[in-house]
Amino acid sequence: MQEELELLLDSLEVYSPSTKEGAMSALLQDRMRRLGFRNVRTDEAGNAIGEVGSGRPHLLLCGHMDTIPGRLPVRREGDRIYGRGAADAKSPMCAMISAASQFDGPLHVTVACVTREEGDSLGVNTLIDAGGDYDAAVFGEPGGAQRLAVGYRGRIEARLTVGTPGGHAASSWLHPSAVDHALQVFSRMKAYERRKQVDDDHFRSVNISLTLIRGGSYSNVIPRRCAVTLDVRIPPGLSAHDVKSELTAIVENHAHRSPGVALKLAFVEPTEPYEAPTDSLVVRTFQRSILMNLKTRPIFTHKTGTGDMNTMAERMGIPCVTYGPGDSKLEHTDGEFVEVSDYLNSISVLKGVLGEFGKLSSAR
Repeated sequence: MQEELELLLDSLEVYSPSTKEGAMSALLQDRMRRLGFRNVRTDEAGNAIGEVGSGRPHLLLCGHMDTIPGRLPVRREGDRIYGRGAADAKSPMCAMISAASQFDGPLHVTVACVTREEGDSLGVNTLIDAGGDYDAAVFGEPGGAQRLAVGYRGRIEARLTVGTPGGHAASSWLHPSAVDHALQVFSRMKAYERRKQVDDDHFRSVNISLTLIRGGSYSNVIPRRCAVTLDVRIPPGLSAHDVKSELTAIVENHAHRSPGVALKLAFVEPTEPYEAPTDSLVVRTFQRSILMNLKTRPIFTHKTGTGDMNTMAERMGIPCVTYGPGDSKLEHTDGEFVEVSDYLNSISVLKGVLGEFGKLSSAR
């Protein structure tokens, strides 16, 4: 227990906001070598990677070492350890390292501690680009030792720009406003959102949020230009292509009915939604391990955000789940903590998963 807690506390003491994970990567590589990992290495993204076990199948345990900006003092109070990353997501990452360090069986395990998950996901994309014959992957994010996240919604960032001739506000009826037209388009998109709602189930619903808006140049001039950024969340059952087509049609329809108004809708590279098959080997091993180690039934959860799990599942086509200690409600807050008991329970569950994965795979 002491070694597992030291790893977590040492990791929390290293400040590693996204894009500044170098010291964290060096610490983890050193610790993995001391714990007996083989082929410990880094790559061009700064990921810290090590391996244990042998043979087939090949399981990836992937945590992220970066955090949001903002230092927090590291301290322990009773059963709680506080610090930046205590929940999101150094405790899940350290639980993976600790569990893997105690495993030596007929299963090839790669532990990857990746960079920039809180930013552009360079770490996981570099890991994917390097290849790897993984049969399944587990991603480290807070949820609690009893909970297993089997699904994430997808995301599109949409950028709408509107241009009009503008004019004097004293004769506003003569001059279409770029801001007014942007808000009209947004209103039609919200109507589309309402048609894609599932009662009392945010995970199965489309959500469209206006997150940035900029328009106007002077207090008595009708705005000539407006730029809007939209955050669009996509449930399983819909693809990013489906939603992009629907939103594009809304903009094109508005443009057709608004001569003299220039509208353009562009999209940042989307993240597709993902939901793991509940009969997949990786899900079944977590079920068994939680039952055996915690003496309680596992709780399957679906997250309304997105994660590196979406990227891996889409690009590599393997079953993926997300697991780890901590309360997800504490993510990106200044009150981050993890309960020691939850952290240690998660290590026990992960150790059980590694043992069961090889056994169940051989029995298939």
